[in-house]
Amino acid sequence: MVRKAFNYVLAYIIWIFTLLLGILFIIISREDFLGASSTFYVRGSFTRVDRVAFYEKVFLVVLGLLWLGLMIVGEEYFRRGAQQGDLLRRIGEIVGPELLLLFAADLFLLWLQGSVGSNWLRWLILGFELIVGVVLLLYSFYLKPPKPA
Repeated sequence: MVRKAFNYVLAYIIWIFTLLLGILFIIISREDFLGASSTFYVRGSFTRVDRVAFYEKVFLVVLGLLWLGLMIVGEEYFRRGAQQGDLLRRIGEIVGPELLLLFAADLFLLWLQGSVGSNWLRWLILGFELIVGVVLLLYSFYLKPPKPA
């Protein structure tokens, strides 16, 4: 009984953590979008500036809807994992790809800003996102789901 309650608490803590990672991904990918569009697309054209402002709003709405879907689907997915006893595998299936997406967005932002004068902490964060994302994904891939009773 206590273990099941602990699994539910862990499921909701991880659910909140994935939602915060999603918000962080939205913020970083918005910076990526604006940086890439100003570097490669705008180049002094006022009409292109207006287009980029519109595209940015569309981009944020699409990412917000995807985040909302993750919020709804992720809650049930983690809750069922707590019920069925395979919560750790489900955590790896959701958090692993999310960390890898965050790594890709961070790496692109680092490339846009130039990596010459970057801080060692930034490289540490990139390494953490990559290693933990790959480990979680491999863990969830190789861990077999429990057999139904």
